[in-house]
Amino acid sequence: MRLFTAAVLGLALVPATAAARPAARSYDQTYPYASRLCARADAGTLPSRLAASADQIKAACTTLNTAFTAAQGDFTTATAPLAQQATDAIDAAKSTCQTAIAAGDRASCRAALQQARTTLRGLRDQLRTALQAYRTAVNGARKAFWTTVRGLRGGAALKPDGTTTAVASAPALPSDAALS
Repeated sequence: MRLFTAAVLGLALVPATAAARPAARSYDQTYPYASRLCARADAGTLPSRLAASADQIKAACTTLNTAFTAAQGDFTTATAPLAQQATDAIDAAKSTCQTAIAAGDRASCRAALQQARTTLRGLRDQLRTALQAYRTAVNGARKAFWTTVRGLRGGAALKPDGTTTAVASAPALPSDAALS
């Protein structure tokens, strides 16, 4: 009985998942060199060796910005419901365990906890997939931008942005330990 009481209390103490703030990294943070080059192109202050290619650079900047915005939107769409689904799974397990403990039914509580663990594992897999898709989209857009710019006369000497490994904030999903 103590084990089940501890499980229910543990569920009650699990903090609600953090609000989803996907893709909180800005365009400038994600593409620091590219964003500076784009700002210079918009201001008409490109280096003289690139000045003749200003229209092509502006077009590449527009494409980069569009791809970045699309990646953020896709990430937000994919991850926004995950935090609520995790909260719902924990609440359902907590409710089932409270009822089962009151009735002395340990098996129902164990089954509810196992179901919640399975649900949380699936949600974490969905989050991991969304993060990977975001990274792939952002890095693909970066590569296309720099391939275009470095192919222009005077663009080969420009330093490109590095690949993005850090991703903006994603919903914090509880671990399986939160259910024990």
